[in-house]
Amino acid sequence: MKKSLLILALSTLTLQATFADWVVIQKATADGQTQEVSIKIKGDKTRMDVGQQMSMVSDATTNTMMMLMHSQKVMMKLDADSMKGVMALAGGVLGADKPAAKPVATGQMEKIGEHNCEIYTWSGQLGTGKFWVAKDFPHFQELNAAQDKMMKAMGNPAAALAPQASDFPGMVIKSDMQMMGKSNVSELVSVKEEPVDDTAFALPKDYQEMKMPGKP
Repeated sequence: MKKSLLILALSTLTLQATFADWVVIQKATADGQTQEVSIKIKGDKTRMDVGQQMSMVSDATTNTMMMLMHSQKVMMKLDADSMKGVMALAGGVLGADKPAAKPVATGQMEKIGEHNCEIYTWSGQLGTGKFWVAKDFPHFQELNAAQDKMMKAMGNPAAALAPQASDFPGMVIKSDMQMMGKSNVSELVSVKEEPVDDTAFALPKDYQEMKMPGKP
């Protein structure tokens, strides 16, 4: 379950946001279950809540990300150093020793909601993906820039899990990822530019911090 939530979180990161204050709402479906994903952005800080189960709080200034598991009341630090153990345990399966695959434009167009989208496909070490991209989406460059900042905060270990936001010439309105035999579908519901309070990025004081696994 934890692995599915993490994969879901990473696969939905392609829909994130910017230099101003923004609130992004997505609908994400994994393992047949649909949850709301709420993303709050304030400058270099981002918070993503996956339903009521997991949150990821990142700070691009310090290049750190904290993953919060709410039912267990634990948090885990993800950064370039702490991810070294994970990469070692994965044995390169995540593609750390290979160039990141790029999405490919198909030339096919499809309308998702009110957005005219071009379909892109992608194939990586752990799966494949299909993306519906709106090239005329307002502020998509800023929105995509925040996604790349969040990936940088954790040392970008997900390069083989999903394309980078900057790989797309627009906003990803919908994505369909097939990873490790599981389907993860995310669809953009709304994007609003509105004030986000600093308290949204405060870490809970009653959560116990867990360490990432080290090298075997």
